[in-house]
Amino acid sequence: MKLSNQEVDEIINNQKLAYRKKVNKDKKTILSSLVKEIKNFGKKTFWKTYFNFHYIYLTFFFNIKNNEIYTNKISILIPTRERSVKFDRFIKSILNTTDVLKRLEILVLVDQDEPEFKEYFELVAKLKTKDVNINLFQSDYSTHAKRNNFLAKKCKGDVIFPANDDMIFITKNWDRLIDIEFSKIDRNRPRCLWVDSGNKYPFLFCHFPIVNRAWYKRLGYIGSELFNFWYLDTWICDLAKRSRLFIFSKKIKFKEYNAQANRDEIDKTYLKNISNNKMEKDLQIWEDSKNKRVQESLKLRKI
Repeated sequence: MKLSNQEVDEIINNQKLAYRKKVNKDKKTILSSLVKEIKNFGKKTFWKTYFNFHYIYLTFFFNIKNNEIYTNKISILIPTRERSVKFDRFIKSILNTTDVLKRLEILVLVDQDEPEFKEYFELVAKLKTKDVNINLFQSDYSTHAKRNNFLAKKCKGDVIFPANDDMIFITKNWDRLIDIEFSKIDRNRPRCLWVDSGNKYPFLFCHFPIVNRAWYKRLGYIGSELFNFWYLDTWICDLAKRSRLFIFSKKIKFKEYNAQANRDEIDKTYLKNISNNKMEKDLQIWEDSKNKRVQESLKLRKI
């Protein structure tokens, strides 16, 4: 049964309020607010400077050495549910922007009880007639991370891209740019590529971080399974910053049709994902996971 606009608003408002709660929040004072603002300014300044100089440094030495640009097989992981229309939009953006389509491997996962399975199956079958390397899987996993980890185990790419069905590819020849960026770093060591995903502060967080196979092999997973739904991207980004094993490229752009910012994007899947205060519960898990994140970042840096 379709929810009314009032019911949708009630669900969203309750979840937003829950998400804004700060875990173990202390009573605010003018001094504490001022200290917080200073810390935030310092953090933004540091990471903006670090990311930009780090990119310039890697690019400079890559050009001097005239290193080879490797052509990577790229695995796109895309769990999806009741979003066949958005999935179609997502796929069309890939077809319109990819330079070498045959080197892509697209792995799609839907649930066993997927109501739109016929639509997904027909879309995938149609793509296969165009020689697109795409495979559709069915399985039941309770979280976004588990779904991505399921697909990661089946992928064969040199580069692994956990994508979302509510995003599109913007940059022409994005795959060629990924080759260039990953060629600037040691392909045998774990690395993470940050792209421009539309954030106001792209040097603090990336919605769609991309990792190489060495990263995946070192950790044994793409997303941390500690969480109820959220924090897959956040976990990857945090490990990348702690380990300093990243490269940030402004040249590669993707767009997310975020339901929180675009009411037209609200659907059953989004409402299901935010139900039962998953955001608030995952926020608490995030706060409690710092030691684990430190350990995982050290694992990535281990030679």
